[in-house]
Amino acid sequence: MNLQPLYELRERLESSMIAGLSLIGEDFRLARTVEQIESLADISPVFQRIYNTAKAALDSDCSDRCSAVLDAYSLANAVLCTQGAVEVKGEIKEIPVLESNTFHSNAPYSVLAPMLKLLSSTGNGDRSKVVETRRNRPEFFRDYRLQDAFIKGLGLGYGMADSIEIWLREEGDDIVPLLKRDLDPKGKKDMAKRVRLIESICGKKENGYYISLLDTAEKEVREAAIYALRHKEENTPLLLDLTKAEKGSCKKAAQAALSFMENPKSLDYWKTTIKKKPSTAAQFLSFSKSSKISDILAEALETMTERILSASKGEREVSKSDIEAFDALLQILKGKSSPALCQWYRKAAQRPVSNCLDELITTEHKPVRFFCPYDTRLYLSQSIRRQDVRKDWGMAWGMTFSRCLAEQLASSIFFSPDEPLLELAQELLDHVGAEYFKPALVSALLTQPAKEVYDKFFPYVADPEREDCASCRLALVQVLQDMHFNDGSKNYILSIYFPDDLHKESHSVSRELKEPLDRRWFEPFVSGILGKETDSILKCLVNPKDPFICDVLGGYFYHQAMKSSDDAQNLMPTLKRCGWVGEKFGKFLVDAVKNNLFANKLNAFWTLYSMIYSAPLTDSQKADTVEKIIELVHSSQAKINTWHGLKMIHWCQELREKDT
Repeated sequence: MNLQPLYELRERLESSMIAGLSLIGEDFRLARTVEQIESLADISPVFQRIYNTAKAALDSDCSDRCSAVLDAYSLANAVLCTQGAVEVKGEIKEIPVLESNTFHSNAPYSVLAPMLKLLSSTGNGDRSKVVETRRNRPEFFRDYRLQDAFIKGLGLGYGMADSIEIWLREEGDDIVPLLKRDLDPKGKKDMAKRVRLIESICGKKENGYYISLLDTAEKEVREAAIYALRHKEENTPLLLDLTKAEKGSCKKAAQAALSFMENPKSLDYWKTTIKKKPSTAAQFLSFSKSSKISDILAEALETMTERILSASKGEREVSKSDIEAFDALLQILKGKSSPALCQWYRKAAQRPVSNCLDELITTEHKPVRFFCPYDTRLYLSQSIRRQDVRKDWGMAWGMTFSRCLAEQLASSIFFSPDEPLLELAQELLDHVGAEYFKPALVSALLTQPAKEVYDKFFPYVADPEREDCASCRLALVQVLQDMHFNDGSKNYILSIYFPDDLHKESHSVSRELKEPLDRRWFEPFVSGILGKETDSILKCLVNPKDPFICDVLGGYFYHQAMKSSDDAQNLMPTLKRCGWVGEKFGKFLVDAVKNNLFANKLNAFWTLYSMIYSAPLTDSQKADTVEKIIELVHSSQAKINTWHGLKMIHWCQELREKDT
């Protein structure tokens, strides 16, 4: 239907009203437009009424021309408003519909705009606002606009991309269609992160998608797609082909994925690799818990042990390549506990074998030492990087074989406390000797009642005249350094980090003790059996709900705090955790002043002021403490460097006023 005559009528009526109704009878253009409307009159009653009203307005005998013109204009305008349309040039394109439950939130633009701007820039921006919004208003992040921007922000630096990756993973399957859209197989790290996100969310469900990427994927994306194939055993033939065809990081990704397989073909591959290139196998099998891999490792260790023992007869000189291979095999021990491997442990731990391996000499007449990557304190204290340690395997500070074996067993129990390993550690302590104190202690802490642990292990560290007391105390210190009290579980937790050189990261493993430590340990702890590490260890062992432990440790830290003003200030949180609050803590502050800990310290007054201000005291108790300190200074019983007596008096008055 052509409505152009109606548009023209509205326009002519507007012009007539502006020009004046007295001239309307002479407006021939309006008369012609009304005639054109006549063709529409038969279509609808409303058009008929518009035509009749406009025609009446043109009649010279019209008694109320003003009303007629207004009625005609209003009707024409109303009809045209209902027929309105918007049009843009160009071709019509369908909007892609994603198969997900993603929805638009009601986030105001003022909230989204800063985040969208940050995610589209290369700078750091105000990252804290994004983190805060994510924490306080997580529903905003379900907004399609933000999710799309976040995916595009996976290439950002300054740690923002890492946070985005964690947030997107929490969205689950809903985010996968957006991750796939526009994924460039030839892209860079941000595209590889998309693949890793899809794989971490979907696992084997998207196996076909990972395979499809291999047709065109390059570099980081290809590496991520290959590693994602580890979720299905059926991918073994493909992965074996990739280990031959690929190079560099992509080949490593194929080998890493293959380490998750337990079918005959993959096991044959690792059996061959362990024999020919044990250092290569160590990269990929060190975190495997497979019993079949454990059996392969046991066979390789048995063969290598016999080879080294045979070669070491006479002058006990062995080749560097054999020791490097043996050392690499030892790195694979973690978390493996098959009967065959436990049997090798028993054989290697026996003194005739272990003593011989401890006394090995290289062809360069240097003592052989082995590397254990889990005793982080050993190499960190020497300021030596792990790769440097492996490079120079004969370093004098490395471990003898027997110590390395005990460390590997302890770490293996940490990583995977399987029953055979737990029993093996206790067996070796009982039948071989105190060099297995550490793995046996870890095993007992995780599985036995606290009373039994104390009764069995305390005698090893109690008597300093005992031959193996020093080594057992060192092992006890190492275990306690990995322990802390958890307020949530109300128990002690053992935590350790396992470095993963392949993925350039560390795996954190935490284990809860069977029962909280026996109270009888704590008095020996504060008596000096832990040596110079006592303070750092005991700070982590405070159980604020146990009055006995708090009393023992509180008293110990009180005496430590009385050594200097720095000690007093640094130990305030620990004393508070031990229950030193209120008047008891006020007495501690007064005693620190009495002992003249602030007599010579630079800015001592302000240090003391800060300590009182942050102390766990009420305003009244703070005022009491301040008054006692003022009295000590005025009576010359104590000296405080840079003392401001008037300041303290005014502060005391303010505290009293607050209290009232």
